[in-house]
Amino acid sequence: MTRTEAPRPTAPSAVAAANGLSRAPALPPPRRRRRPALLALAVAMVVLGAVGAAYLATSLGQTAPVIAVAREVPWGQQITAADLVEARVSADPALTPILYGDRDRVIGMVAATTLTPGSLLTREALTEQPLPPPGQQLVGVGVSAVQLPATPLRPGDDVLLVPVTGGGGAAAPDAAAPPRTVAATVVQSGAPGTDGLRVVDVLLDAADGPDVAARAAAGLIAIVVVAGE
Repeated sequence: MTRTEAPRPTAPSAVAAANGLSRAPALPPPRRRRRPALLALAVAMVVLGAVGAAYLATSLGQTAPVIAVAREVPWGQQITAADLVEARVSADPALTPILYGDRDRVIGMVAATTLTPGSLLTREALTEQPLPPPGQQLVGVGVSAVQLPATPLRPGDDVLLVPVTGGGGAAAPDAAAPPRTVAATVVQSGAPGTDGLRVVDVLLDAADGPDVAARAAAGLIAIVVVAGE
């Protein structure tokens, strides 16, 4: 038996040729329109982002060693090495801390205000004038618990030194030398001693120093805190 082969499909081009038709030309893919302005903007944003990141990294890396306060330093106290610690901060025109390289010059100076831990040390917070300053005297006043407020005294507090009698009441006027209430400023307040007395160092006018010292030695001074200016 003779095997009959199935007819093969005719390609469209052959069919078109057989029918006398020309082959349709192949169309090229559509070309994308380039937008130079958008391309330039994208490039500019990339460049600016890189520059900004580099500037930020450089700024964060540029820190300077400065002096910070390690522990509280009361007003009027001398600065010691243990009061200072190194800190690193970025440059800022609003900050004027003392560089850590000047640490040796700071030690021995006097706190012009109470220095708090963690704060940056500035020139305005220091003075070279030791206590007492000219025209004033530093007197230690020993007082019992009933001769001063229960609220702790702080360096810089304005107080009145009020003369009292031996019994703790107000002193009787003396026509010859009437006791006077004396204005003073607290430098520091010590802890109570074994006798129950607390010594408070005060600054006052030199003219009042000897009288206050004599009365304080006899326990005839009470301390009253007044409002500051």
